[in-house]
Amino acid sequence: MPWKRWPLGLAAIALIGAAYAGRDQLRPLWDTVASAFPAAEQKVAGKGDGKQARSGASGPPVTAALAVEADMPIILSAPGTVEPLATVAIKPRVDGQIIEVGFQEGALVTEDQLLFRLDDRLMKAQIRQAEANVAKDEATLRDAQSTLQRREALVGRKYVTEASAETARHTVDALTAGIAAGRAQLEMQKTQLDYLVIRAPITGRTGSIGAKLGATVRAQDAAALVTINQTRPITVSFSVPQTELGALKKALASKASAEVTVRGTRPATLTGSIAMVDNQVDKMTGTVQAKVTVKNADETLWPGQAVDLALTVETKSKVVSVPASAVLPAQQGMLVWVIGADRNVMPRTVVVDRIVGQTAFLRDGLTSGERVVTDGQIRLSSGGSVSVQNPDAAPWVPAKATPRPMEEAERSGAGP
Repeated sequence: MPWKRWPLGLAAIALIGAAYAGRDQLRPLWDTVASAFPAAEQKVAGKGDGKQARSGASGPPVTAALAVEADMPIILSAPGTVEPLATVAIKPRVDGQIIEVGFQEGALVTEDQLLFRLDDRLMKAQIRQAEANVAKDEATLRDAQSTLQRREALVGRKYVTEASAETARHTVDALTAGIAAGRAQLEMQKTQLDYLVIRAPITGRTGSIGAKLGATVRAQDAAALVTINQTRPITVSFSVPQTELGALKKALASKASAEVTVRGTRPATLTGSIAMVDNQVDKMTGTVQAKVTVKNADETLWPGQAVDLALTVETKSKVVSVPASAVLPAQQGMLVWVIGADRNVMPRTVVVDRIVGQTAFLRDGLTSGERVVTDGQIRLSSGGSVSVQNPDAAPWVPAKATPRPMEEAERSGAGP
């Protein structure tokens, strides 16, 4: 029945009246919502997006860098092993008992520093005895020389025979020879006395001590008393394929520099220079061994340590370079995406000469000053436009970086 709908109608009229009556209280909220819609609308239309307004272009967002000319280092990189410049095993040259040790195990010793002192009392007594024997022989010689002079004078007067004078002469010769032998024996004993004091022949780092204080050592002992390794300077030995022999010779002639990087949680890099190239190729491995000398003033390098070595054979100037991230592999070779003046991109094939760190040096395909895409290439299409995210960035400058191993560079397309 129609009269049954009257309560619903009356309720709706009451709600509308209440809303109209409270319009003054709801007006601030309404104004806030209304004012927000135009700003949102402008943002959707691109009017409020400052970044897009500055870029002034549509298309996939990318980052870019300019190709620049830079010096390309030709680097041979290989794993290396640290070796002491000199190693000396200290052994006794005479028998004796150790009565003094002049250093601590593992300490740095200097040349001519006292290492061990052996008991010298017996040797000193033998020297005094030898000196007394020489003095005795010298006194006897003087008497024999006087006898010889008298007999030679009496031979002329016919008081003694010539045979008697000849016997006196032989006695003088025998005594002279005996004195010479005694003096030689004395010098030998004095030398052995010096051997009882063992000094460091080089400056270096000592290892563990093989004989402690009070031990009796012999010259025939096979074990060394201590071993000294010269660590300042120090050498790094490495091997490269025999195909790089020419480059090694060139580096040796110019005393090329090398960077030695220590592996570990706190890597460190030291600079040295090539010092030696082996005189033959290893038939088993087909490699050539070479050595680099490093000053190692703070002993960062330690004998037996495994390191990474990068030898700069030469440096080519004015080679076009781009960030390594700009170069991508493709079916036709390596390519880069070049950004034109109209912000359209085109793929271009390039020839990579070598990759050093995060820098790709190009042999052909690109000129200095051209802009290439360094990130976002996956969304690009030939001839399409892009939105450069860093249009005001400073020109890219190749940074000095540790080169990758040769095998990694070859996989990326770099040539020798």
